Formats: sequence, C-alpha cells, structure tokens
Amino acid sequence: MGVLSIAYNNFKSNIRTYMAFFISMVFSVIVLTNFEILKYGKTIKVLEGQNREFTEAMLISVIIVLAVFLFFFIWYATNVFFKNRVKEIGILSFMGLDLYTIGKIYFVENILMGISSCITGLLIGVISSRFFQVIIIKLSGFEIDVSNDFSMKAIISASMIFISIYLIMTVKGFITICRSNVINLINASKRQEKIPKVGVGLYLLAIMSIIIIGYGYYLSMDIRSGNIMDVIPAILIIILGTYGLFKSVIPVVFNILMKNKKILFNGENIIAINNINYRLNKNYKTYAMISIVITTTISTLGAAVAMKVIQENAQEQRNVYTISIVSSNKDEVNKVNIEDIIKETNKVNYSINPELTVIEDKNKNNDKYMVDIDHVIMKYSDLVNILKVNGQQESIKDLEPKLVEGKNIIELKHPQTIGSIMPKELEVELGEEKYNISKGEVKTPALGTGFSHSINILNDKEYEKLRNKGHQLYFYGAKVSNEENSQAMFNNIEKELNIDDGYIKDGYKAQDESQWMKFAYAVLVFLFIVFVMVAGSIIYMKIYSDAYEDKDKYDILMKIGATEKEINKTIVKEVVLFYSLPTISAAISSYFAIRLAGDLLMRSLFEIYLLSLVICLLIFIVFGVISINKFKKIIRTR
Repeated sequence: MGVLSIAYNNFKSNIRTYMAFFISMVFSVIVLTNFEILKYGKTIKVLEGQNREFTEAMLISVIIVLAVFLFFFIWYATNVFFKNRVKEIGILSFMGLDLYTIGKIYFVENILMGISSCITGLLIGVISSRFFQVIIIKLSGFEIDVSNDFSMKAIISASMIFISIYLIMTVKGFITICRSNVINLINASKRQEKIPKVGVGLYLLAIMSIIIIGYGYYLSMDIRSGNIMDVIPAILIIILGTYGLFKSVIPVVFNILMKNKKILFNGENIIAINNINYRLNKNYKTYAMISIVITTTISTLGAAVAMKVIQENAQEQRNVYTISIVSSNKDEVNKVNIEDIIKETNKVNYSINPELTVIEDKNKNNDKYMVDIDHVIMKYSDLVNILKVNGQQESIKDLEPKLVEGKNIIELKHPQTIGSIMPKELEVELGEEKYNISKGEVKTPALGTGFSHSINILNDKEYEKLRNKGHQLYFYGAKVSNEENSQAMFNNIEKELNIDDGYIKDGYKAQDESQWMKFAYAVLVFLFIVFVMVAGSIIYMKIYSDAYEDKDKYDILMKIGATEKEINKTIVKEVVLFYSLPTISAAISSYFAIRLAGDLLMRSLFEIYLLSLVICLLIFIVFGVISINKFKKIIRTR
C-alpha cells in the first residue's frame, strides 16, 4: 500500500474524529471568501468619492486582520491535530516505517484535509455571499442594490491566503516528524508534566503580575496626553500582565484552594481542582491568548458601535443647515437679503443669524479673517435661541444657565471632531481673563459643519465685556424644505451675493461624506461575531484535546468506584472553569479598553460593554454545552 493510499484511508477514517478541526477550517474559508467577494464585486463600486475609497481601504484592512487571525488559528488547530496523532505516528514508526515516510503520510493527509476544507469553504462562501452582502449593506444603511456576481479574483485570493498559511503549518508538522525520536513519539501520550511547585518565587511573580496589570489599567484611565502613541504602552502592559495572571496568579489561587480541605474534599472538587490546576499550569499561554482574543472581541463591538455613533453625530451636524454662510462683514450676511434670494426657488423651514466674536492670539498673524483663529465666543442667549430653532430643545436641559454663571463657560467642540487625544481642559484664557470650563467637549449641533471651529459659550454680560477685545464674525444658516432641488438656490446665492470676507457652504452635498463609517460599523459587528466564534472554537478544541488526554484517568476513576454522576459533575466544573477564567479576565481588561475608547471618543460606551459581554456569554454557553457533551462522549468511548 502506497503513501497516498494510506494517507487517503487515514483521512477517511479520521474525518469524524477531527470534525471540529475540519469545521473550523471551513468556517475560516467562508468568512475570508465572503469578504474577498465583497471587495472584488460590484456592490461597493456604486459608492463614490471618499466613501468608496474608505470602504475599500476598510475591506483590505479587515482581510489583513482575518489573515493574521487565520494564521494563528490554523497554527493552534494543526498543533492540536498533530498532538492527538503523535501516538499513532509513533506506532507506525515502531512497525517499521521510517520517519520520512510517516512524515509524507502525515503531509498528504493534512493536505487532503486542507484542500477539502478550502473547497467546501469556497463553495459555501460563494453560495452565501449574496446573503452576507445583504446583511452588511442592511447594517450599513446604504441604499444600494446587492450584486449577484462574484469575481474569480476573489476565489483565487481567498484560496491562496488559506492554502499558503495551511501549507506552512503542514510543512512545519512534516519537519517535526522527520526530526522526532521514535521512543518519544510512542511515549508522548503517556508523558505527564509535573505541576510546578508553588513557592516564594511564584508568589513574587503573582504579586508582580498583579502590579503590572494594575498599572496597565491605571494608564488606560488617563490616556489623554496629546500623543496617541501613549495608548500602545498601556495595551502592551495589560497583555504582559494577562500572561502573568495565568502563569502565576491563578496557580497561586488554586494552590490556596487545594490547601483548604473544606473546599478540596467537597464532592468532586478534588478531581476538578487538581485537573484544572494541572491544565492551567501546562497551558497558561493558550488561556492567556484566549483571554486576549476575547478582550479584542468585546472591544471590537465597542469600536463598531462607536463608529456608528460618530457617523450619526457627523450626519446630525451636517443635516442642521442646508446652506451656511460665514463672513466678517455684517452686510454680506444680511438675513433679509439672503432669504429673499432663497424664496425665489425654495422655502425656508428655519434660519438663524447669530454673531460670534473671535479673540486671537497676539503672537499670531493678526489677519482679519479666520486662518489664525484661537478662540471663538458666543452669547448663551444666542445658543439657547439656536437650539430652539433647529430642533435641539432637549439639549437645552443639559446646558442650563448655571453652567455659564460668572466666569464659567460651556465648550462646544469642533463639529467634525471624531475623538480627541488632547488633555481635557479645565480652564481657558479669553482676553487676559481666565474662565472655568464647567461643561466641556459638548457635541450638541448648534452651527453644524457650516462653522468648523470650537465655540466657547459665555453669559451675555461676560460676552459684552469681551466683544471689543476681538473681531466679529456673522453666521447665517438655513434649512430649506426641498433640499434635493437646492442647486438652483445655491447658484442664485453665489451669483447675487458677493462674499469677499467669508464663504458659502453647501450642507446638503456634505451629508453623504461620512457614509463609509456605516460600512465600518457593519464590518466590525461581523468581525465581533467572527472573533467570538474563533475564541469559542479555540477553547472547544483545547477541551476536545484534553478529553482524549484524560480518557485513561477517567477510566481508572470509574474502575475504582467513581460514579457516572460524579464524573459528569467533574466534567461540568472543568468545562465551566475553562470558559469562565479567560472570560472573566477578558471582561475586566475589555472594560478598561472600552473605557479608554470612550474617553478618546468623548462618549460613554458602558452600555455597549455590557451588551458585548452578554452576547459573548450567550455564545460561550452554547459552546460550553457542546464541549460538555463531547467531553462525556470521549471518556465513555472504550
């Protein structure tokens, strides 16, 4: 019987045994294929300008992220696959086959698994591509038709990425077999690693790990420093602390539990605690990695919703006025004249015409126009009137008069601000006087994107005191009833108004500028689901591998009198803890990650954190039930 025949027979006989591995590979290819089809298809080609550019850039970034995750996932899956076959490989060697021939059998068998996974994944990916695109487009809120076609480039690209990664891992396995020792292979499944003694060194490492991860959390609490690169050390410190947590802190906790006889000898705890302690000591890197993946997963949904909120805020700012006019010449922004022109082709729903004062930095070039603006101020009474007119009455409740009493001011953030890394300001100097910022980073639409600068709101008395210390700007904003046909209105205004000291802005055309963020939201939501499935699959495969390794132990326990009920309880406790420990660690880390993101985006994301955590828990409960049933089935197999 030749190498190909043996490999093919092994592949057929083992396909059921390694179904989890096969399904994981297929799922990876399906996801990759769908994104490649979306990238190369005609669906997003109908988008124009920056929306198309940003959407295509987002897809490329997502495919790169998926490829990286796929690399590590296949690396882990093939290691599990190889570990469960190592005894069989040793027996083949003992029967007379040289390691090179066994390596070829393993290589061919693995290639058959990879090719079948790839073909199955590509077929399902192509079939499901339209459904996938419909979901993405619906989540995005784009009003575009989903294309039925797919490009061969997408199929080739997805298959090349998968096969390349899979081939690297298969070659790695082949080289490992060729360099192995026959006796070691035969005894590999019987070899037991000793649990390291919990001494003073491990206690010191545990204390250091807690300090490190605590310091990382502390850094994430106050990340606004003006330098976005300050985020990176906080992330790296938390990752290092997470590895330390599973390497030392959890083993120390379990060591304390094992010394507590009331806990240790309570029911089946002696079996469960010892087994979990052994597994965690042996595989702490795996569980730390799973914790990091889950943290990334929860943070991904937070980022997705944040993108949606940013887009909605940007859209709201752009929708405030159809037309905006700004000038330092009051005669150029005459409300009566402008509305007479508008009425020729359209109807004004509402309009505003406030005065602003610009207080410039004396160290800058003192031009009369806005190039070197330092501070812009506006009266509180004008702000209240604007919010009443443009439909933001609810915002007035949050911006109550006491916030501008005396030397207190409200800071309206730049309308197109996505986020900020700058330290939060507590006060500002205006006209050589200092004012306290009682409420900062407010994003309430006031002048919309027609005036792209932050505005400080003062009480009317303080405004009048500062008015002569700067120069005035005049703003006109109007919302018209028929925005779709507003081009004639703009043409008339540009023709009849001579704006020499300012500008006219088309708010209607600007409304579609940030549509790509909707697509980013949809893609990140999908990635969240993918990452949860990957994290769950890794834990499942780890438990699956451990079950085969523990089969002999449970056989002995049943022979010496352990009941099936006791064994089942032990399995449940083990599986629950294997899912719970990395999830709890990730829940704590992701809280600080979400809080950090919210701080940078100037918005609370706590509700999103809770939502993503609940979704993760629900999916892991499903994985946990499947894992328990699989574990029981494996140890009962004779």
